[in-house]
Amino acid sequence: MPNHPKRRSKLDRLLDQIKRLAPNQIAEAERALKEARQHAEARVEIDGAAVDRACPWCGGDDRRKWGRTERGEQRWRCKDCKRTWSGLTGTPAAGVHRPDLLLEAVRDMFGDAPLSCRKLARKLGISRDTVWRWRMRVLSALPSAPVEVFQGIVEADETFQRESRKGSREWVRPHRAPNLHPQPPRQRWRDYGRQGPPQAIVRRFLKPVLGVADRSGRANLTYIPDTRQPTIAAALLPQVAPDALLLSDGAPQYQAIATAAGLGYWMLVGGRRSFRTPATYHLNTINSLHARWKEFLKPFRGPATRNLDGYARWLIARREGYLPAFRRLLA
Repeated sequence: MPNHPKRRSKLDRLLDQIKRLAPNQIAEAERALKEARQHAEARVEIDGAAVDRACPWCGGDDRRKWGRTERGEQRWRCKDCKRTWSGLTGTPAAGVHRPDLLLEAVRDMFGDAPLSCRKLARKLGISRDTVWRWRMRVLSALPSAPVEVFQGIVEADETFQRESRKGSREWVRPHRAPNLHPQPPRQRWRDYGRQGPPQAIVRRFLKPVLGVADRSGRANLTYIPDTRQPTIAAALLPQVAPDALLLSDGAPQYQAIATAAGLGYWMLVGGRRSFRTPATYHLNTINSLHARWKEFLKPFRGPATRNLDGYARWLIARREGYLPAFRRLLA
């Protein structure tokens, strides 16, 4: 029998065509390949998240494949309610028309140096408002509490962030309708000039963020409205194991909280240690966490206080990388 040449695959023919590309065409091919990779990665994550999900409409488990969406994701049809759905239906990412760009935005958020909304919007070719809304979706999907409680030696302390009312119309509305809108309790920070606001104003509008960390590397930051004992206790105790040893500075609230909860406690007043203080008793871990928090916030020039808790969750979640955060948008 005659030997027929083996039929070449589409990929082999494509690779041969790539070798013949002109230098200016190679750059275009690289951009097209990058976009195809982004689409494929997002599609794989979306389809993978839908494999074990029940119907988002009725909760039924009996389903069948029902073609694909316009973007190429697997579509399913529930045999009980007869409705169709995909991996995005009923998730925090529902309604996003470009999940591939959403994945790139999440990747940037968890990179070494996240871009501003304006710069990321120019890079992705979308509106800065879209980038902002996507970031808010990601922050709202991040966990607000650690998966495991803090054990062993646990350090707790609060750091303070100056109040920010970014996006607020409080200073504009009184000029337009003074009878309907009262004057805000302070001026804009920039209105105080180069000398800055009085210290009484600064202290009044400092917002506390509670940091908790243990020696295993686990850490958490939580925005709290004030530093009263009940407020700190409500945020701290659910995160700490009942047999933990709590270390804090000289704030009396922590000692009262530890005594009431039956926790071990040791107070470390800054700069004062005795020969009875074990070398392992220190607040270096929590101080390091606070330093990373301050450094993390610098590029954002003071996020709005209403979003402060989301930024705290963002910093903690950066250890996990971008894929777990993106998968939370598909849950």
